[in-house]
Parts: sequence; structure tokens; C-alpha cells
Amino acid sequence: MNISRQIAGYLKSRELVLASIETCSAGAITAALADLPGGAAILDAGIVAHTPRALTGLPGASVALQADEGVSESLARALAEALLDQRTGQATVTLASIGWFEAEEGSGSPIAHCFAWACRDRDGVCSASETVLFTGRRVEVRRSIVRRALLGLPRFVDSVFARERAE
Repeated sequence: MNISRQIAGYLKSRELVLASIETCSAGAITAALADLPGGAAILDAGIVAHTPRALTGLPGASVALQADEGVSESLARALAEALLDQRTGQATVTLASIGWFEAEEGSGSPIAHCFAWACRDRDGVCSASETVLFTGRRVEVRRSIVRRALLGLPRFVDSVFARERAE
């Protein structure tokens, strides 16, 4: 079973609906789930931004971009949390996948990519983030980003549910 099918089954079993913001994966995260039968039941919205300037119009981005001036976990969290707030009633969990490819293909430099996930819990909005360095060809990096973003989703949601059960 491939990862997108596993994550789709996970979302369905918990009655979760995903909204996402993606940069250098160019919508591949959303497409991986949308291509599956029943994808409409687990997806609300997918936003793709190809430049930092494109992010400025998104909810939560302008303040984080002014403060950080670049890719950061705080930017990813701000985007994931703002998207969750904006999609209240439609999406129950959000994902932000933020990073930029270097201008030169094959430069060999690692690409810093920030992920954030957000959902509602008893106390309001809960979010988590991480930064991962990727190396390799563009297509390989994209594939790795999609994999990491999708696999991080159940890890995040399960940690939120575990915390709620413990309280």
C-alpha cells in the first residue's frame, strides 16, 4: 500500500479533512490524495505558492514574513494556523510545506524545508513544526518532501489525541 492510500485511510478513519499550503512541491501533496477514490471526502483546499511574494497574500504570512524574512518554522506554523482558522467548518487539520529550490539545478546545496501541521484541540489550536534538510535532484527532493509531509500528519494528530486522552 502506498503512503497516499495509508494517509487517506487514516484521515477517513478519524473523519479529518485536510487543507494545505505548499511551495516547492507544486501541489504534489494535495494531488497525491486528490487522485485517490474518495479524495473529496478528505480534502478541502490546496494552495500552491511558487515564490515568497506569493505567500504574502495568504492568511498569516505577512506578519511572519516581515519578522523572519525567509523560510522558517514560525512562518510554516503561522500559515498552517491561519489556514485552519480561515477554513473553519471545512478543514479540521492543515499542513504547510514551505521551502524554496535554489536557482541553480544540481548545486548540491541542501535545501531547508519547513513543515507545520495544525488542528483544533480542547484548548484551541495546536500546531507542531519541523525543519528538514534535503539534498538531491529536484524531482527526488520533491518526492521526499511529499513523503515527509504526509507521514508527519498522523504523527502530529496522534500526538494531539494522546495528549487529550492523558489530560
